[in-house]
Order: sequence, then C-alpha cells, then structure tokens
Amino acid sequence: MEQLLGSAQPGPVEQIRSIPEPLVIGRRPMLGSEPGGLPSVHPRHPDSEIDGAALPGLVVRAASVRGDAHRYYGTPRQDAMGIWQIGESRLLACVADGLGSKELSHVGAVEACRSAYDNLSDLLEHAELRTGAEYFIENIADDLRQKATSHEVPVDALSTTFLAAVIDGSTAASGHRVHIMRVGDSTALLLHMGVWKQCFPEEREEPVATSTTYALPGDTGRVEVTTVDLHPGDMLLLCTDGLAKPMTQSEKVSDQLSAWWSRPTPPSLTAFFWQFSFRAKSYDDDRTAVCVWRV
Repeated sequence: MEQLLGSAQPGPVEQIRSIPEPLVIGRRPMLGSEPGGLPSVHPRHPDSEIDGAALPGLVVRAASVRGDAHRYYGTPRQDAMGIWQIGESRLLACVADGLGSKELSHVGAVEACRSAYDNLSDLLEHAELRTGAEYFIENIADDLRQKATSHEVPVDALSTTFLAAVIDGSTAASGHRVHIMRVGDSTALLLHMGVWKQCFPEEREEPVATSTTYALPGDTGRVEVTTVDLHPGDMLLLCTDGLAKPMTQSEKVSDQLSAWWSRPTPPSLTAFFWQFSFRAKSYDDDRTAVCVWRV
C-alpha cells in the first residue's frame, strides 16, 4: 500500500502547491508582490493581463502587470498593451505607460493602444515611415483629447508614453521587416544570439512620472521612428520603462531574461507570465512587454 501511495501522481491540490513564486533576481524587494486593495477608479483596470498568438513565422507573448508599489497602495496599473493580426500575417503591437503624476493616465494608456488599431490605415497608406508615423501619432493624440473632453478633465490628465510596431508578414530570407515608432521612454530591443541590442539609434535618459516626460497627447512633435529586421532565432521586445530600467541597470536581470528568451522554443503563455513576473529590489513600477519571436 505504501508503495502504491508513494508512486501515485500528485493530486490537483499538490500540483498547485508546487508552483514556485516569481523568481527574485538579486536582493529581495521590501514590498510584497500580492495584490492589495482594489483601486477605486472607473473604469477599473485589471491587475494583470496576458496575451499571445502564433502567425506565419512568428510567436507572440505579451503581458502587463501592476507594480509592487501600485499593488501595495491599491492604485491602478497605469500601463496598457495591445496586439492585433492585420490581414494574413501582419502584426500590430503596442505598449503605453501612463504618467504616474496624472490622475487618469491609466485611461490614457488604454485609449492610446485602442486608438492605434483604429488609426492604423493612416500609417500604412504612406510609403515613407516618418510621414505615416506623424499622421498616426497625431490621430491617436486627437482621440486622447476627445477622451479627455468626454471625461471633462484637462487634456494632460490622460498623458501617456506610447510605442508601436508593425511587423510585416513577409518570410523572406532578409527577415520580417519591423517598423517602430514612439513618443516617450518606452523602448524596443532586439535579442540576437543571446545579446540585447537597442532598436533606436540613440537611447536617452528621460525623467519618469513627471510633466517633463515626452508623452501624448501633447508631444506629437517628439515622435521617433526606426526600422529593423527580425531574422530566424531573433526576438523583438517592446516594453515600458518598468521593464527597460531593470534590464539596463541590472546585468543580472538582462542576463536572466536573455537566458530564458533566447532558447530555441519560445515559452508557453503560463511560463512566460511566470518569467515576466520576476522581482528585483527597487524596481516596483508597472511592467509591460510584447515579445515577438521569429521562428
């Protein structure tokens, strides 16, 4: 009887108990990672989101989680994200980070991502990327202004950074062509053979959560654009500064994410969310990323 019990498969409760807590990289944070009180905002923004997709030659994983500080104080996640398949194999992906000092920036971040899909035609109809991006960003800003009017709040109450990428569906040997545009400090990186590479030619240090951070709807003239190729084995990362900061300031974090995400097979949705939920001392901001593997 003991042998039979000892060889039995663990039951559902035992399996659940075996799921590890998110990995702590470096020193343990002071704040806990469990959500606290529900934010008293309307419409309510969920604590976390996860999404994914498989397109010809591409695997997508995406997540957005509320930072430890917002969980502790019961305030809303101010990040947002979106992924959409356009036609047979083209992908639109975006991330947004509402400015922490603005009361409805979480609404602005969600609205900016929703508006990106609605205004995509303004980007695609222009052969020159910068021209298309300028129209695209201006129309998103107009939607944010209209949203502010409907909420009867100042326009800058919805201030948010914004980054979007359009990945062409071609599977040519040269790789999938990726067109990226942004306003603010959200960024894009390419993971190539285990090494992180910045997609924008010059990264800059921007103050965080202040009125001086470039953001929509006000800073439409600050749009930056770049184009990269996504080759087999590469991974494109679009992220808010809640992930970009620990990656650029902690070698342990960037090395761990590279080890996880440069494996031959992209992680499952559940594995990706666990990896993405890592904890690191002093990094308690909201965290959002869209990862696209070329397979």
